[in-house]
Amino acid sequence: MSNWNENLTDRLVEYAERHNIQLVDELGYGYDGTVVSTTRQTALKALRYLGLYQNERNVYLRLRDLEVFQVRRFNIPKLRGYDDNLWILEMDIVSPPFVLDFAGAYLDHQPDYGEEVYREWVEEKREQFGENWPEVRKVMRELAGHGIYLADVKPGNIEFGRDDIAAP
Repeated sequence: MSNWNENLTDRLVEYAERHNIQLVDELGYGYDGTVVSTTRQTALKALRYLGLYQNERNVYLRLRDLEVFQVRRFNIPKLRGYDDNLWILEMDIVSPPFVLDFAGAYLDHQPDYGEEVYREWVEEKREQFGENWPEVRKVMRELAGHGIYLADVKPGNIEFGRDDIAAP
């Protein structure tokens, strides 16, 4: 793991030690934080900022409380644990098709982009997802029905399976 991730790595190691699990592989990293797999067949996500952690935790708690682990045919990781001091989420590892990464989602209110920004955002997403964009919109609408409004919509966060006709 790279230097900018050192603090995240320390927190991941501490969580793993507290729960008697081993870290296996880095699955990804980015602005929000880093994600690693564990020997429990789960993923640990360490978030860089408290606000992002609280936001993603709250979305996963909402999904868990509503027992929503799939939207349309897209799998959603089940929250298995979290630590409010270490800013760590532990969740199932899912296979495509899936929806994940809710740190940038809005809970109980839509983002206020303004008309021009929203139009540009939609056009960018339409280009990114191509023929799959209508299905992505349906996923977004279904989550909105649970009070979860996606903002960080991109391939990788909404991943289609190999058998999907228009997979990007």
